[in-house]
Amino acid sequence: MNVLFQDLRYGSRTLWKSPGFTAVAVLTLAVGIGANTAIFSFVDAILLKPLPYANPDRIVRVLEKRPDGGRNGISALNYLDWARQNTVFSYMAAQTGGAVSLSGVAEPVRLRGSRISPHYFDIFGIKPVLGRTFAADEDQLGKERVAVLSHKLWETQFGADPAIVGRKIILDGQPHEVIGVLAAGGAFDRAYAQIWLPLAFEPQNLTRDFHWLGSYALLKPGVTLQQARAQMDGIGAQIAAQYPASNKGWGVSVDRFADILVGSDLRRSVWIMMAAVGMVLLIGCANLANLMMGRAASREREVAVRASLGAGRWRLVQQFLTESVLLSFSGGVLGVGLGYAVMAILRLALPPFSLPREVNVTMDAPVLLFSLALSILTGILFGLAPALQAARPQLAATMKEGGRGSTTGGARRLVRSALVVAEVALAFMLLSGAGLLLRSFQRLMLVDAGFDITNVITAGLPVSNKKIPDSDRLNARYREIVAAVEALPGVRDAALTSVLPLEGWSYGMPFQIAGQPLVDVSHRPGCFFKMVSPSYFSTLGIKLRRGRALSDRDGKGAPPATVINETFAKRYFKQQDPIGQRILIQEIVPGKTQLGPEIPWQVVGVIADEKIGGLNDNDSAGVYVSNEQSPLYGMTLIVRTAMDPLTLDRALREAIHGIDKDQPLTDVRTLEQVRTESVASDRLQTRLLGIFAGAAMLLAAIGIYGVISYAVTQRTHEIGIRAALGASTGNLLRLVLSSGMLLAAIGLALGFAGSLAVTRLMSTLLFGVGARDPLTLAVTAVLLGTVALLACLIPARRAAQVDPVVALRYE
Repeated sequence: MNVLFQDLRYGSRTLWKSPGFTAVAVLTLAVGIGANTAIFSFVDAILLKPLPYANPDRIVRVLEKRPDGGRNGISALNYLDWARQNTVFSYMAAQTGGAVSLSGVAEPVRLRGSRISPHYFDIFGIKPVLGRTFAADEDQLGKERVAVLSHKLWETQFGADPAIVGRKIILDGQPHEVIGVLAAGGAFDRAYAQIWLPLAFEPQNLTRDFHWLGSYALLKPGVTLQQARAQMDGIGAQIAAQYPASNKGWGVSVDRFADILVGSDLRRSVWIMMAAVGMVLLIGCANLANLMMGRAASREREVAVRASLGAGRWRLVQQFLTESVLLSFSGGVLGVGLGYAVMAILRLALPPFSLPREVNVTMDAPVLLFSLALSILTGILFGLAPALQAARPQLAATMKEGGRGSTTGGARRLVRSALVVAEVALAFMLLSGAGLLLRSFQRLMLVDAGFDITNVITAGLPVSNKKIPDSDRLNARYREIVAAVEALPGVRDAALTSVLPLEGWSYGMPFQIAGQPLVDVSHRPGCFFKMVSPSYFSTLGIKLRRGRALSDRDGKGAPPATVINETFAKRYFKQQDPIGQRILIQEIVPGKTQLGPEIPWQVVGVIADEKIGGLNDNDSAGVYVSNEQSPLYGMTLIVRTAMDPLTLDRALREAIHGIDKDQPLTDVRTLEQVRTESVASDRLQTRLLGIFAGAAMLLAAIGIYGVISYAVTQRTHEIGIRAALGASTGNLLRLVLSSGMLLAAIGLALGFAGSLAVTRLMSTLLFGVGARDPLTLAVTAVLLGTVALLACLIPARRAAQVDPVVALRYE
């Protein structure tokens, strides 16, 4: 132990005497270790930590399995049968979205809500910090007007009032009693939902053909996942046999919640980022190993003296490794601070709710232990080769040279060259990956979304069926709102839609084309089903390809009319003229979670495709119907303006509150913002990998410069002799450049081969570009080759300007 303390003191003094070297080394390590620490905090939170619940391994998700094998929501009657008949779950609970409007406050607020069965919180082991959660009978009609608040909502909306429990609040025009507040900081405080209400089934909800529920369960102690699956498969088969009209071909899916929490794309993105920062750190280590080897060469006389006084080889290795670990530990301490800052920035940059609620990214003990281990490993990694080289002094030659340092041996040159080759290869792989993501993002942003996003503002218009119970009044309310908005100065057009472009299907409906062979409902193809006002297409500038658009004459009582998109027409009508054809789709009963009889929607027009789920989605078949003929509680307002659309925010609110002071106007944003949000994850990923690749390229350039510069210094005498014998400046330039570019060329070749293997792992993250895109690889090679040439040019010019007299005197 005394020896170790001696080495630490001696190493500290040695590093203190070389402030320039020490500063460069510590900063390089801080950047590498900090980046790795920041990304590892996400890896740990997303992939490694157990779920933050009492019994994480016993929580399962239970869904219906479609005839095609895909997962689907559950119908109410199927869920109730499952809950009654199973004997493998301690608790089973259903859940669905249930946004509600909070009124009776300064301005009506739309709250993100969730309707749940009473045992939902029991499954996850969630206890309130105030009050209680739902009682077993509070999912019964007449007893369901109670609410549990998230801690954030309690603080932000109710001022953390300690007397909130028992207080009545107005939700969708109805009084509800607050019975509990959840704890701060937990998974449910990061949840999308802000408020939880009991899930009470009304008679019209009790169907088997409307799949709208999610379901979770807690396995009984001792029950395995396989046993649960076997029993639920049997229950599902019995229900299918009993109700073939709705359940034929349908089954039950039981999956461990921990296994399905993180999607494959998120998992892959996180590992790619971890690999990227790992490469940056390796390149930094290679650079520092080269610096340490150069520094060790200048200390050969010191090492020789110590060896002559009896210091063994491993004693010398220990001394040099101690210095390396001192550097890496200092870099690690600084890196933790940098990593925390980067982690905080990334958390802010992530799109809202892009991570599951169970993921809590923090700089906790496992992350700090990772940083400590990485610091020590890094010190050994970049310090071992220089330590081994320095610990083999040639005593006689070194002592005879009077402390000026011996010339670098062939083995040392080989190691330094190999390190530079490795740096270039790693930088090539990282740059090619960043280039692919950049090309992919550029292609994504050039996609024609099918509509004009300029000068368009959007806002949600939720309406409760408790407040407006019939569809005639609902349609009248929406017409009144659109008319009031269109009358505002600067408004060119206004429309309504059930869901904005780029934000998903909203409703996916099975359909049957009239006149074609009848197909069982469970085996019919599906399409998105969009309710819009007649002015939707003109407001967004969506082009009409054939027939006519929806119009005011397509109202209640008129023949059901639909406009389909080009993908639907090409996929299902092929060479036929779709105009006049009828598409059979079950009625969506307004305000109810049930389907009505089939409606024969007559095709009156065909429009150009608009992007529904995102710019990178394949075009989906879809039908558009008038919201007058298929009313919906909760539409989105779309307004095209002749000015900056956000300046219309206040006027919109005043116009709508002039009709109903309790009508919320939610999620007000421009269509440009909607598009920006839809690609936010892609943009962040591209920028991150680009930053890491830029750092890798810079470090590789520094590494090449350092090696070539050191080689020029070591060959000063040789260069002087060549100059004295008549070598031209061009000859000397070529001499130095060729040695540097040879190393770069080998690194480029190895990096090219490596990138062919590595970029295949990125294929699912790319859009419109292949994982082996020739242009990306070529540009990467040219860019990195140019940087290498510039890095070689500075020492090459210095070599070409060597004075032969001075160089000969140097030897």
